[in-house]
Amino acid sequence: MTYSYARDTSCKIKAVKQSAYKTGKYIGCYAPYGYIKDPEDKHHLIIDEPAAAVVRKIFNLRCKGLGCFRIAQQLNEEGILPPRAYYYQMIGKVNPYRCNGVWNDVTVRKLMRNEVYIGNMVQNKRGTLSYKNHKQIDKPKEEWVKVENTHEAIISLDIWELAQEIDKMRSHPRYNSLNIISLFGGLLYCMDCGFALRHQTERHKRKNGKVAIYESYLCGNYSRSGHTVCSTHMIYLKPLTELVLADICAKADIVKLNEADMIKSILERMQSQNSQETAVIKKNIKTLNKRLSELEKLLQSVYEDKIKGKIPEALCIELINKYQTERTEKSSHLQKLEHQLDENQAVQNDVQEWVNLIRQYSNIETLDRETLLRLIDKIEIGEQKIVDGQKEREIKIHYKFVGYVG
Repeated sequence: MTYSYARDTSCKIKAVKQSAYKTGKYIGCYAPYGYIKDPEDKHHLIIDEPAAAVVRKIFNLRCKGLGCFRIAQQLNEEGILPPRAYYYQMIGKVNPYRCNGVWNDVTVRKLMRNEVYIGNMVQNKRGTLSYKNHKQIDKPKEEWVKVENTHEAIISLDIWELAQEIDKMRSHPRYNSLNIISLFGGLLYCMDCGFALRHQTERHKRKNGKVAIYESYLCGNYSRSGHTVCSTHMIYLKPLTELVLADICAKADIVKLNEADMIKSILERMQSQNSQETAVIKKNIKTLNKRLSELEKLLQSVYEDKIKGKIPEALCIELINKYQTERTEKSSHLQKLEHQLDENQAVQNDVQEWVNLIRQYSNIETLDRETLLRLIDKIEIGEQKIVDGQKEREIKIHYKFVGYVG
């Protein structure tokens, strides 16, 4: 009787919470850092400007390429209180929890992945095992409840998306000898071996006693193993910066002058590249669907044979497990292929998004890291060659959404 009552009460509480989640009401003891609970409605969040300014600072530093550890380090150096310490200071109480009262990379990373800062409410991320066991566990993403535009955003969608893109970068640049992330850190790749290029700094003492600093990049594979694996592919920062800046301006000017022709040209190239891949994906999808249909019939047949006594129970269980395992694997593969097919067919939207983005940079005069991370996916650097007495080098700039434009 006691267990039944406890179970029923737990179900009712969960039902009330689920209803609140689905309507975008905030259910939590403490408001997320950067917000406070609305005095007129405790289920609604309003911006806490002093903390919101820190949130904006964190995202801006990330968009400039700083890692989570360095961001935490900078916040600590500036004497900015971490979320929990800030909360207890604001309510005028002593923090009862044992903690060191400083920022760390985990706190920064968790903050930057929270959609609350773009105005979305994502709840039901954690919960208890059962009404008997109150241990808190992380719930699978499929059980999260997300409601968009429930409160005022602190971070713009552009800044949010750029920060998430940086997290997905396959190369995470290190700090150089000047204790900064170099302008092209994590964006340059060797055209021949595919390794990321490494940044290096040269110091030359001039006759007047001043030290001149020259920054350059060279193939990471060569840097590690020498000429036996690859050549230097060395390129200095200054000419590379000038080249990339000129290419961005040129692309932006073309879009402004004749957007339709630019879109048509990119679409033709991308669709040509995707057509063969799309044909293979469609063929594989057809094969998988055919096999899944066969597996359904086989499972039904095995079950019927067991009922009629044609096969023993042990063999029936073995076959069912075998077919179900194959069906699960095939279904998962099919889902991935269908997602890939959707991506290939969404080319038009990607091109339009790139056009809208590049158009904003027609009057750009200087190149900074934030601009590079917003516009460029990667840059391939070829080896320098001498052709007809002239130095030549192939460089391919791969832009976000559209790849190499040419």
